[in-house]
Amino acid sequence: MKEYPSFRWFVLATLCVVTATTAVVLISPAPLIGAIAKGLRISPGEATGAAMGSFNLAVAISCLCGGMLLDRFGPVRVWTVCLALIAVGELAMPAFGDTTFQFNVLRMIQGLGTGPIMASTARVAAQWFPEGERGIVAGVQGMAMGLGTAIGVVIAPLIFAAEGDWAVTMGWLGIMPVVALVMTLAIGFGPEPPHEHSAQVGQETQASRSDFALAIRMPATWGAILCVVLLSWIMQGFNDLIPGFIAIEPPVGLGRNPIVAGQFMMALQIAFMVGAVMSGFFVDKLFGGRSKPVVFLGFLGTAIFCFAVRISFVHSSNILLLADLVLAGFCQAVCIPSAIAFIARSYPEHITGRLGGLAQGIGIFGGTAGIMFGAFALQASGFYNNSILTVSIIGLIGCVCALLLNPPEVFSRYSRNWN
Repeated sequence: MKEYPSFRWFVLATLCVVTATTAVVLISPAPLIGAIAKGLRISPGEATGAAMGSFNLAVAISCLCGGMLLDRFGPVRVWTVCLALIAVGELAMPAFGDTTFQFNVLRMIQGLGTGPIMASTARVAAQWFPEGERGIVAGVQGMAMGLGTAIGVVIAPLIFAAEGDWAVTMGWLGIMPVVALVMTLAIGFGPEPPHEHSAQVGQETQASRSDFALAIRMPATWGAILCVVLLSWIMQGFNDLIPGFIAIEPPVGLGRNPIVAGQFMMALQIAFMVGAVMSGFFVDKLFGGRSKPVVFLGFLGTAIFCFAVRISFVHSSNILLLADLVLAGFCQAVCIPSAIAFIARSYPEHITGRLGGLAQGIGIFGGTAGIMFGAFALQASGFYNNSILTVSIIGLIGCVCALLLNPPEVFSRYSRNWN
């Protein structure tokens, strides 16, 4: 029976701060696109591409590669480098972000730092926490992502209002990665993580390579990866569609004003954070460590409540529409943390970084597909119904993928050794 030190809760707190930092960095330019476009003398579309497109591309690439780095060097070393990159990208913005090219480069540097952090949840959960707490770790990390997003869209406009300069605003936001970096370095002075392979950090063993090759051929592995990809598709597609659907005048939209749309989406975001935290309780306590029923019910609820937005009985009432969006956000939130918890519980600790990075990295492309297909369906029909229907269909496909989440028996020996 392994002893798991109470220091693991400081590690979890650091994971939350590190994750929230990446979310703030990701979203903070979004409310400032107009100012960025004006400052760089480009169109809002070009500013959006520079701020978000280059960042997400770098995140996808580094997330796929970051899993291998996490398994080889451990989270603390990887986080240290990643947070340094993010801090440099933010702090250098006032001096070196005054052209579109330089802005793109700095955003790509931040994206390269963000990817491995997104991939690290399964590794941290497997390395520091007993099997019965790994779902909670994944859920808390999902909550931190939502919290960071909420902080970013609020704090960036406030700093901009005070400073009057978008680049200086980005520079001030560099404080967050510095704080996260200090907490990360503090982990290095704490106890060693209670896992089997601490002596192997810094080298890739033959067992690591063979276990990963074995895992990548398993239906359960691709079931978990596809669950992350499909939920990323739903989140990006649904969350990008619904504000416009609520705000745009009939017959295309519902004709509420943008303020109401923003309030409704904030409620959805809060429900998402609650659902992310509760996902760990559902997996670890309610379903005895089984992720499959949680992911299945999450996708099923997502499909139902996303589809319900199209029904006039629902969207004709602000109360019913708000309740439906809250339930949709809650159901979406439980899927990815539960899938990541499945990886953390069911596979050897020394390959969880690569598997988590693979899932999160490919998931980013799923999110891009959600945006593209939603926009195409809207453009082709002129209405939101088909776009929302597509999201619901993806939710039902997610239910099928959830049925693949059966823990591989071949790796059961690792589970016994961990606990």
